[in-house]
Parts: sequence; structure tokens; C-alpha cells
Amino acid sequence: MILGNRRIKQKDIAKELEILKERVQHIITDILGYRKVSARWVPQMLTDEMKMQRKTTCAEVLKYYKEEGEVLIQRIVTGDESWVHHCDSESKRQSVQYRHKSSLLRGNSKLLPLPEK
Repeated sequence: MILGNRRIKQKDIAKELEILKERVQHIITDILGYRKVSARWVPQMLTDEMKMQRKTTCAEVLKYYKEEGEVLIQRIVTGDESWVHHCDSESKRQSVQYRHKSSLLRGNSKLLPLPEK
């Protein structure tokens, strides 16, 4: 049942098999070696092109700062483009699923296209 749906709940397994929820937990964790894990957010994964664009932008800002000084700092508005124009995430609770002890843990990251200029 777990292999078919890694987000299945213990109470659903217990109901289907007509056994106690505590017994289901023992079987899943102690006998089968599975555990429930939540997704871990990692910084947005950037392509090489995106990294170069950010480096270029930072170099330009430093150049302007050297020319204009503190006046420039008062005019800067910052934001995270992935948050501003798109957010289709699930909660930590929604992301919980069973993983075997030997499974690799992965974080959640979405590679979003940059808005066209």
C-alpha cells in the first residue's frame, strides 16, 4: 500500500487491513524500515545563465554605488521574482510521505522561467 501511495495515512491502512493503528505504525517503522519525512525547502536552483545574469546585475549595482554613494541605497527595491510572480507550493504537512531508510532525501525546488523583458 505504501509503494502505491507514499502519502497514505496510517489510519487508512489500519482501516483497510482492519488492524490497530499502533500495529500499523510498528510494521511500517520497525519491520519495513519506513519513516515519514517532510519536504525540505532548498534555495532556488539556478541555471548557469541565471547565475551569470545575477552576477552581471550585482556588478552593475556596485558600479552605480561607487558613482552615486548612499543615495543609490535609498532607491533600491528588492524582491524574489519566484515569490512575486509565481507560487504554487504545498504546505509542509501536505508534502509528508513515507521514505525507506536507504532512500535519498531531496529538497523541494522549482526552476521557474524568468519573466520576459
